[in-house]
Parts: sequence; C-alpha cells; structure tokens
Amino acid sequence: MDGETTVRTGEAYVSGALTALEEGARMRLFYELLAEVVESVGLRAYLPHRVTGPVAAAHLEPRAVYDIDRAHVTSARVVVAYAGIPSFGVGIEVELAREHAVPVVLVVERDRTVSRLLLGNPAVVEVVRFGDLDGLRRGLAAALGRSAATPPGAPMPAVSDDVVVQRFLASLEQARHLPDGEIAALLRIGELDGEAAATIRDAVATGRLFGAGLRDLVGRHALRGADLGVFVLRDVLERPLADTARAIGLDPRTTRKRLESARARVGLAADAPGADIAQWLVTELIAPPTRALQLHLFSGGHDAA
Repeated sequence: MDGETTVRTGEAYVSGALTALEEGARMRLFYELLAEVVESVGLRAYLPHRVTGPVAAAHLEPRAVYDIDRAHVTSARVVVAYAGIPSFGVGIEVELAREHAVPVVLVVERDRTVSRLLLGNPAVVEVVRFGDLDGLRRGLAAALGRSAATPPGAPMPAVSDDVVVQRFLASLEQARHLPDGEIAALLRIGELDGEAAATIRDAVATGRLFGAGLRDLVGRHALRGADLGVFVLRDVLERPLADTARAIGLDPRTTRKRLESARARVGLAADAPGADIAQWLVTELIAPPTRALQLHLFSGGHDAA
C-alpha cells in the first residue's frame, strides 16, 4: 500500500455507511466535515470513501477493500463512527477496533435510535449526540481531545458516563416491553384474569409496569392469583385499597391480608413504608442487564460498563 493507503501514526478512522446510500454525495460531505473536526485536534483523518469507497474505488475487489480498511482501523488512535445509518461495514469496523483496543467515538443525531449491540460494544467510549453542526463540532472535538490524551498502547479510556446512561436507557427499553403472547402466558401462569389481568396488561403496554418485572413476579417470586393482582394494583400501580379490592373481587380486609402475603413473598415487610416499596420496585422489577449499570451510575465507578 502506498500514498493515501499508507497507515500513519495518529490516524482517526472516520467510519460511516457508504454502500447503497440514497444521498451518497451528501453523506460524503458529512464525513469530510467529521474529518475537519478530527484534524482540528491534531489527528490525521482517514476517510474510506476517498480510498476504498464504492464510488472512488469501484475497481477494488472486496477482499482488497477489507484488507486496506482493516489495516487502518487496527492501527488508528481512534475510530469516529457515524451511527445514524445502519451499516454492516460500521459494525465490522467497530468490532475490529474492539479486538485491537482502539477506542471508538460514536456520532449520531439526537433523534436517531442506535442499536443496543453497537452501544454495548466495549470499544465505544463516547457517544456524541448532536442537534446541529455547531454542536457536533464542539462535542466531537471535546470527545477526541479526551481520547487523544491517552498515550498509544495505554489501557482503553474508561467508558464515559454518557455512554453508560445510554446503555442503561437501552436496557430499560428492552426490559420494559414483552410480546403480547408472553404477557398473556404469564397472566395464565399467574392464574389471573378479568379486570385485574386487563389492568396489568395495560400497565405493561404503557410502561407503568416493566414486562420483565411481571416476568419476575410470576417466575422468580411465584406470585399467583389474588396475591399477584393485589401487589401489582396496590404497590406497583398505587391504586387505592378499595379500588384494588373491587378489581380483584375481594373485600378490603381480605385484600389487605393478600397484600401482606404478597409483600412477604417478595421479601418486603407486611407493613413496609412507601419508601421501602419504591426502592424495591426500582431495584427488583428492572431486568438483570440494567442492574449493574444502576450500580455504576449510583456508585460513580466504571466496573459495570
């Protein structure tokens, strides 16, 4: 390899979708903008669309494209990856970066959804969300400055809290919803039907009860029938006791005894105060993938990233 394909020390690899783009020219201009920001912090930008892209280098065989771009990714100081357009190539380049301890800075518009698999890649140390080009320039320059401050060969920078928060939110979204068929099956296993079951189904659909939380209540804590209905309606959805009793079809006194039984089953005191119940709901009704991230956020550490 020679000329533009020679691997340089201190390169920043600018990764982004190139194949079958509807607005290819506009996206190439955007990647040039990213390169300007890269060079403003003292790094050299490598732009694949100039060297191996389907327009500039249509003659290159696929294996040659892979070999050239792989060499640049694995030798880069940092990879700047635009995540606003799903791309097999970007995913491969980020994984190559992970294999060779190259930090990755993701760039994406504020209103775009990013794959949880990409967000969760350990190489991703920063996520720059932007609403306009000025915000992009400032955010990316700051992220690159932090990344470039790490000497080559040093341990990969700690994952930024912004990345941890985004991974946390993505895990929350995964935990929130379950397929309708699974909800129906859980309610059958939980021996619950009628108004209480309809209320719980609606609570999962609207996000007031995590789907994974319902799975835990029925599976891990083995709540069934009236105990399940009373606990969800009273302690999760905070319905008045009288309203809960009516929905379950019991008198208030029996409803209170069912509530005490359900609380004991999940490890709460029969007369647990509201603060204890709220704490239990936060820590126990969220799916396991998010718990380590909670610990990270609340402890200020980076072990869970």
